[in-house]
Amino acid sequence: MPSFKDFVHTQFLLKIPEPTTSFESKTVIVTGANGGLGQEIIKHIVRLGAGRIICACRSLSRGAEAKKAIEAVTSCKPDLIEVWELDLESPPSIKSFVERANGLPRLDTVIHLAGIRAFDFGVIYDTERTLAVNNIGTFLVGLPLIPKLKETARTYNTTPVMTIVGSALYDIAKYPKDPGEDIFTYFTDKTKVNPWNQYNLSKLIQLYTLIKLATLVDPLDGAEPHPIVVNSVDPCFCETGLSREVTGLTRVVTKTFAAIAARPADDGARQIVHAASTGRETHGLYMRAGAIQAYKPIASDPAKTEYLWEVLSKRLVKLDPTILENLK
Repeated sequence: MPSFKDFVHTQFLLKIPEPTTSFESKTVIVTGANGGLGQEIIKHIVRLGAGRIICACRSLSRGAEAKKAIEAVTSCKPDLIEVWELDLESPPSIKSFVERANGLPRLDTVIHLAGIRAFDFGVIYDTERTLAVNNIGTFLVGLPLIPKLKETARTYNTTPVMTIVGSALYDIAKYPKDPGEDIFTYFTDKTKVNPWNQYNLSKLIQLYTLIKLATLVDPLDGAEPHPIVVNSVDPCFCETGLSREVTGLTRVVTKTFAAIAARPADDGARQIVHAASTGRETHGLYMRAGAIQAYKPIASDPAKTEYLWEVLSKRLVKLDPTILENLK
């Protein structure tokens, strides 16, 4: 967790420049793109010359509203942004989305923004809902897109990037002392779930998964002549719809704190777009405040890396039996 001094610097003093790397002719997918942060991300990508932008969201109507709002500000051509349905809580929706995405002529950038912070206990994918969406849902979408990214790298002599939007809160996640054979099963027990911890834990699990994934997909010491990049970025505390499910006094407290300390959504978007336009120097790594940041000790345990990858892989294979073949 950032120190108080670091928090003050990143939230109030840090100047975040606009990203400048060109996206000319590139095809970009942004999941969870209809919210404020997603819209700001797309505005930058429009400005940087993308050839095709997929706004992936659970609600087509809200996606259409977001598209209209972005077009009004950017004056981009009406066929640049496409709204596709994607519900991370629905395997059929994910399957349909992935099949459609793999039919694209090219795919240069995938930004995994979609996620939740659930305070009411619920179970999907046979685990607590926040972990289900942010971990199982995210990688159920991401892994099947890797072959298309690699194909694009070879065909267009470019370096596609898959960026997972993370959070510095991973450093204060409470990891269970003994989660048993399957940490996801462990959290089907409501008494073991702390709603304030689940989001932080989901971001920690994302990082462990990313670390392992980067060793399997075009490792830095590999010989692949046209590699891709997978990385993660913390956009710092900024205006998002992440607390949309919060109610009561908790909602009042979170909104008050956000009003005082949160940076504008555009500041977060700038950092995300920057991460999504970097090169191999960020492969398997985590970025924050515009720079690569070393993983904290909590995310540097090789045994946990292997355990979480094995557990998550088994969950993914149950939902998509051929999913790991995408890593070959």
